[in-house]
Amino acid sequence: MTRRCACTYARVVILPLAPDLGLLLVRTDYSDDGAWQAALSAATAVYAMDDFERIGARLRSVESAGLSNLTPEELVALAREGFIGQIAVADARTMRDQTVLFVDFNELRGQVGRTFRSIPSEVEPIVANLSLSNMDFDEFADNTDADGIFRGF
Repeated sequence: MTRRCACTYARVVILPLAPDLGLLLVRTDYSDDGAWQAALSAATAVYAMDDFERIGARLRSVESAGLSNLTPEELVALAREGFIGQIAVADARTMRDQTVLFVDFNELRGQVGRTFRSIPSEVEPIVANLSLSNMDFDEFADNTDADGIFRGF
């Protein structure tokens, strides 16, 4: 389930809290609403896999004109309502190929701003494992293909 939210005060965007057992999906590309709907549907779809029962990724979409074209470095610098460990991002590339960009916000690991992409069918297990602290961001980022895309273990 997703819902739109972004708080904007005097052109300053404040990222809201992530849903319980989920992540924020921050939209930074506003060039094509149809592509956005397709990417959002792909990221939250239920994919039939043998490893566990899937319910779809728990993502809270965040949309605001103030987020347009922001880079991962600019996103991690935004004000937040509370602690955010990671976010998912729907950027211009997401609108083209539906890969979701993940950005690390956790200062404890010392790699704030580190990124990797994921194919849509792997978004749910990434979101679930990061939300539960069952796995670390690095475990996914270190297991991407040569093109920087996580396609599963």
